Amino acid sequence: MARPTQDTRDQAKARIAALKKTRDDAHAAADQLKEGADEVMWQAIAAELDEGQALQLDAAEATGFSRDHVLKRTKKYRKNDC
Repeated sequence: MARPTQDTRDQAKARIAALKKTRDDAHAAADQLKEGADEVMWQAIAAELDEGQALQLDAAEATGFSRDHVLKRTKKYRKNDC
């Protein structure tokens, strides 16, 4: 197979760069979606704890996270002191 010309290579590199940008944009959007979902979840868990519907231990068991992690992630959303 013949070696591609510089112009052909430049065009291919531009297409590859566009593919990479599309991928990077999709990853960034997914990261933002995950962060938003995390925030919604931690706010809702904090509300459950504030309303006295569950204990921190219950949230830890239900999520699989440690009690310390639950405390740290819900602290900024809590109305009552933990």
